[in-house]
Amino acid sequence: MKSNIYTIKEANSPSSISGEGQKGLIIVISQKDMDQNIQTLQGLVNAIKFDIEKDVKILTLDEQFININTTLSQQEYNTLILIGISPDQIGFSINAKQYFLYNMEKISLLITDSLAVMNADKSKKIAFWKNLQERFLS
Repeated sequence: MKSNIYTIKEANSPSSISGEGQKGLIIVISQKDMDQNIQTLQGLVNAIKFDIEKDVKILTLDEQFININTTLSQQEYNTLILIGISPDQIGFSINAKQYFLYNMEKISLLITDSLAVMNADKSKKIAFWKNLQERFLS
């Protein structure tokens, strides 16, 4: 009988957690992308009329894997945006396409390319913006 062995990735803590997340928006982004594109991120957050310090919680990663559910309680967020981060890096086992807003039972999930990629490709930035408008400005 054939047996499959699956490796379980060890979950770590995020590199940093900033912001209060008062409006339930969590952004997970690589530390490098955040450092290089902070103005873009601030502009997008301001465009949806959120304050980056009060309304948003930002988790930054340096290639490590985290378990979002042990890092945060589900009551802390209702929208999760992964910018340049794959779902498996946060402990989600989901095959999801980018630039599509998934409305699940308790949360909305949006997966995008990194900010650096979006800055280089306006069509991707526009697709991201349309999803932000649908979720936060309609």
